[in-house]
Amino acid sequence: MTSTVLVLIIFLSTSILSSLCSHGDEVSVVIVSKDGDGDYGSVSEAIAKAPEFSETPYTIQVRSGTYKEFVVVPREKTNIKLVGDGPSQTRIVGSHHGTTLDVYGEGFVAENIGLMNSAGLKASAAVAVRNEANNSIFFQCSIEGFQDTLWAVAGRQFYKNCDIYGTVDFIYGDAAALFQDCNLYARYRPYVTFTAQSRRSPDDHTAFAFQHCHFTMAPEDAAMKSKVRATLGRPWRPYSTVAVIDSFIDSMVDPTGWEEMQGQPTDKVTYVEFNNYGPGSNTSGRVNWPGVKVLSDPNEAQQFTASVLLDADSWIPHKGVPYN
Repeated sequence: MTSTVLVLIIFLSTSILSSLCSHGDEVSVVIVSKDGDGDYGSVSEAIAKAPEFSETPYTIQVRSGTYKEFVVVPREKTNIKLVGDGPSQTRIVGSHHGTTLDVYGEGFVAENIGLMNSAGLKASAAVAVRNEANNSIFFQCSIEGFQDTLWAVAGRQFYKNCDIYGTVDFIYGDAAALFQDCNLYARYRPYVTFTAQSRRSPDDHTAFAFQHCHFTMAPEDAAMKSKVRATLGRPWRPYSTVAVIDSFIDSMVDPTGWEEMQGQPTDKVTYVEFNNYGPGSNTSGRVNWPGVKVLSDPNEAQQFTASVLLDADSWIPHKGVPYN
């Protein structure tokens, strides 16, 4: 091999490596640790250093510990994946002065991590997660707040095997969001509302769908169940759309099922139930609104499945998260 050819090979190899590095692909996993033995000491710092507009997953492994910070995933930070050591081991905790986790970057995934707003019952809001990221997933996470716990703002969102805690309107927003195998935990308060979906127009394709979920009391408040009156939801906007499918509905859910929100009409909502069970699943006393329906044909529920509501087959398999 001549020296000229050798120099050319070295030059080309260096150019290729430089190109990869410029796109941030040289690092696919970084470590956040409170003990100082990781790449970063905070989640926010790791996200700030992540590549912009990444087309491949950028994994941030967050080791056990409580991280008291407000985390923002900007729009340019795409395909960020936050992975904890378990929702009770790795916890990000904020308070009512801000949202604990605020997500904009498309393709975001959170896995095995606890997210909490500790504002308490006296706060007007306790947002643990504000999610505006299209094609985003929360898998095996705990999302804990009180009023307004999870703000599912917009885009296609998937929540799998998650525990979500709250009191009033604690899952709200205008996303196309599907919750599978999740526990919706009501914390003690005399009046609880699980959802406040805010679809604005009949032409929108947004809804909240709950499949194989549990609407019940938080374990620590189970003894107070008889003192709580809960409803499955109320309309934050006129075309509010919620489906509850193959789910357990506990006794503290009022027979009326749904309730009004001041200033919002009830004649345009779509609230459907299909094949639910449990002491609160009896639909004979549900509110008499045109869009409140009990489905009898499983084909009628197809529009609320992952494949239809989220177009899941086109993107979730690439994330490595199971779905039905």
